[in-house]
Amino acid sequence: MYDNRFGDQSYLDWLALNPYEGLSHRLRALAGTAAVLDELHSGRRTGVPVAHGDVKPATVVVRPDGSSSPADLGQLWTVDGSLVAARSAPYAAPELFLPGAVTSPAADRFAFAATVAHAALGAPPPVRAAGQGPDLRQLVDQLRAHPLCAAFPAFQHRILNALSAPPADRPNSLATWLEALLNDLAPPTFAMTGTLPLAPGPYPPPGEPLPPWSPPAAKPAAGSSQPLTWVLAGVAALVALALLAGGAWYLIQQIDEPSDGDLVVAPTRSAYASAAPSPSPAATSDDLTAARAFLSGTWEGTYRCRQGLTGLKLTVFVVDDHEVEALFEFSPVSSNPDVPRGSFVLEGTYTASGFTLQPGHWVKRPGDYIMVGLEASFSPRAGQSIRGEVADSGCDDFQLKKTSTVTRRPPV
Repeated sequence: MYDNRFGDQSYLDWLALNPYEGLSHRLRALAGTAAVLDELHSGRRTGVPVAHGDVKPATVVVRPDGSSSPADLGQLWTVDGSLVAARSAPYAAPELFLPGAVTSPAADRFAFAATVAHAALGAPPPVRAAGQGPDLRQLVDQLRAHPLCAAFPAFQHRILNALSAPPADRPNSLATWLEALLNDLAPPTFAMTGTLPLAPGPYPPPGEPLPPWSPPAAKPAAGSSQPLTWVLAGVAALVALALLAGGAWYLIQQIDEPSDGDLVVAPTRSAYASAAPSPSPAATSDDLTAARAFLSGTWEGTYRCRQGLTGLKLTVFVVDDHEVEALFEFSPVSSNPDVPRGSFVLEGTYTASGFTLQPGHWVKRPGDYIMVGLEASFSPRAGQSIRGEVADSGCDDFQLKKTSTVTRRPPV
């Protein structure tokens, strides 16, 4: 953290001066800011958690080496003596519009997620009527339609989940959350799309679910009186342009997206709905065979949800070329010994490079714990490890390493 009164380049200026930077580079430039905010929020150096209060692109400084940090801490003041915390509408958390509201680390986390949305769109998030924070319904449409984001639904969902979650359920570690977003920008697997919940309170839930993103209908080609040679040349030029500008995204947008799947089981907080992955048309039988061998077995690692860091053992049983089942067993870890033991069955589908698992039924349920789903992309050639997303707004990522090829079908 340092004072920006001497006019270093802000992240807002950096985005304006680097309009052709890729999405990954835009996010990596925020890594230092995420780390500094995490340190402030932890209170390790100050004895109490500290909130910045106005996180946004204009208050993030980017250095010549590409690193960044938040600036202007402590330069906020009340407006008109009303004791209402100063805020910037496109990045302001909904709780800041309540009477007597003051800023908090949770509000900073919301603002950081909105700053990431700004980075993805190249412009501030759309604002609700009367300037009361970002309009999530419009933001859904903008992220789905934007050429940098359209091919990465998991990336879109992670941002929107952070913005729609209650304050206590926002990402606890911004650095970890940002790293997960970068992982979401891996080549897409056609595995995720669907409706997303909106936050309670200032963001009233819609009467109908948000429609899934779909590409605009192709317009019929107009007739032409040009010679055939010019027609062929034009077609060739268009094909070349599509390939150079991101042919993979174009192809993704032409594929009919799968219908929405079941919501993750969560009686108190919704997670986003996720459709099962569709087999990639480019996948060969050899690819699926490799994925089957890769997935089948026992995986062990950790995940983090509302109860804190938790041990995870996932026994994966591949049913056929597209269906998979798994036994999800959770347990305490040394740093969090109070977590109870429990287990439940997951069911879902997989492709040559990813899987989506939905909650099935409990085997052993401790107290009021709820089941969660899992989503991940993987490469059998990249080593015996998987990192993915726990499909609940109160959870972060999971990380697993394969410990055995032994597997068994989960209990009915």
